Amino acid sequence: MSSLREAQKKLTRDMIVERALELFTEKGYAATTIDEIAAAAGTTRVTFYAYYPSRADLMRDFMARVNAVLDRADGPESGSTAADLVDVVRAGELPGILAWLESRAALWPVFRPYLDVLDEAAAVDRDVRAMVEGWHEEVISDLVRGMELAGRFREETRHIRGTLAFTSLDYVATLWTRRKLEPNRDHALEVLADNWYHLLCDEG
Repeated sequence: MSSLREAQKKLTRDMIVERALELFTEKGYAATTIDEIAAAAGTTRVTFYAYYPSRADLMRDFMARVNAVLDRADGPESGSTAADLVDVVRAGELPGILAWLESRAALWPVFRPYLDVLDEAAAVDRDVRAMVEGWHEEVISDLVRGMELAGRFREETRHIRGTLAFTSLDYVATLWTRRKLEPNRDHALEVLADNWYHLLCDEG
């Protein structure tokens, strides 16, 4: 019975998240009410708050789902050959950078909608903003760590290099989601990889 209850809880939680994502994407984070999310999920406001005491808690679940997608992409069961980001930057080879970016681009349709909502929520919610900024900094720290391990560039320039690289990735990724613009993905990734190579690897 306990396993059945847990399965039901997961089903309800998933339904709330899926309907919230749809509504946030359609109407915007600020314009969507808890009652609307609950009704779309076929439940009640009381049930919603039992799972998510605040909007920030719902956003934490959004972030957890993004991380779960990315973790599965790196796991052995996924069949992914994408190397760890730190290792890619440390190796400093353009083909490796392009391969890593392509592995993430393949996942954009799955996780970018969550990140777009999180970015919108961060503009109006301090707790969500801190969570999103912390997630960004984790990625930037991986870039910095790769440069450190390679002994590449002056220490005082590594963080800004990592920040610029991450920001360019984040911008290109939004072209397929929030902005509804779809340039040639292969060309965009080639330019992005070249940008990363010069920012993070090329000391010449």
